[in-house]
Amino acid sequence: MRPYDHPEWCARGHRCGLGEHRAHPVVMEVDGVGKVLLTRVLGTNGRERMELTGSAYVTGKGQAARRQVDRTLRGFATVLSNEASLARA
Repeated sequence: MRPYDHPEWCARGHRCGLGEHRAHPVVMEVDGVGKVLLTRVLGTNGRERMELTGSAYVTGKGQAARRQVDRTLRGFATVLSNEASLARA
């Protein structure tokens, strides 16, 4: 792909550059829980990826907060693993 051949989903303008193409970010907000921002990216190596940025409220303190963070990270790892399995199929 030439540097200026944009995929149809590319946001163009200042969002893409340095050989990458980036879509407009999609934001999912869950009231009282947090939000996740997802951006589709076509990298300079030709591979597509999703960039995820998120935030969630911590509902406890101390040990309870650590357990919540641990559960969240484990859940996220499961989602990524499942998606990787689907991509290989």
